[in-house]
Amino acid sequence: MKTKVSATIDHDRLAEAQKLTGCANVSAVLDQALEALIVAHLERAHAEGYARIPQGDETIALPDPSIWASSPWAEDEA
Repeated sequence: MKTKVSATIDHDRLAEAQKLTGCANVSAVLDQALEALIVAHLERAHAEGYARIPQGDETIALPDPSIWASSPWAEDEA
């Protein structure tokens, strides 16, 4: 489901994003930006999970389930 929004954005930043993505449509640029933001935050959370749990033999057998709660690549495996 899509939600219509109104936003004020920097014209030069939008133009640069459109140039980099090849998207002339502002909605497509925003969709890609939001997806990249979500993936970056999930990857950071997963990396922090690894840093929080030492990866020795005793912890590999009992991983923290929150690390794998929502991996960004899970949808690609389906």
